[in-house]
Amino acid sequence: MRSGKPGIVVVHPHALFRDCFVRCLEASYEGHDVFDFSCISDWANNAERNIQAPTVIILFMDGAKASSMADLQFVDSVADNVPIVVMSDIDDASYVMRTLKSGARGYIPTSLPFDVAVEAVRRVEAGGTFVPASSLEFTQNKQEATSRATELLTKRQMMVVGALCQGMANKRIAFELKMSEHTVKVHLRHIMRKLKARNRTEVAVLTKDYFQA
Repeated sequence: MRSGKPGIVVVHPHALFRDCFVRCLEASYEGHDVFDFSCISDWANNAERNIQAPTVIILFMDGAKASSMADLQFVDSVADNVPIVVMSDIDDASYVMRTLKSGARGYIPTSLPFDVAVEAVRRVEAGGTFVPASSLEFTQNKQEATSRATELLTKRQMMVVGALCQGMANKRIAFELKMSEHTVKVHLRHIMRKLKARNRTEVAVLTKDYFQA
């Protein structure tokens, strides 16, 4: 039965975690009703979904599932502009950014303490957004590294980085740029030193935005 209170919807597949989280939310949001579902289809097919009038939806996403982003996009499409907060065990900045681009208004890694998670939900419910500080720091570092790359790297080194960002191996880079594999390796050592990257993967991550642009 609808109580007239604003509602919070929680979708999480694991009953123990879901029940504990719901009870904590009920204690923190005394003026709200909290509704929980084990999966998206249970929520979407629930006969009372349209009268619960949630003010925020908290959706757990399993990064190991290929359908996770599609699930988020589905919820976003049927949620009638209700803001969505994603909760996940993944604390990877690129994954966080992908969820925000797919419709989420907030992202809560399970590594955060509960009081921070509550404030994140409040912020999103009030019309704001929430992104973990670690993701903001990573994004800033990427922007700084991209800028540093254009300033510090030679034209030839930027060509090597561009090929690397396309996933080319050293042998292919050498062929495409008409240089020896030894020269490619030397360029990569200099590039990693200048960008303070530990390996070629970090070089690609730190500079791919430049080449995508």
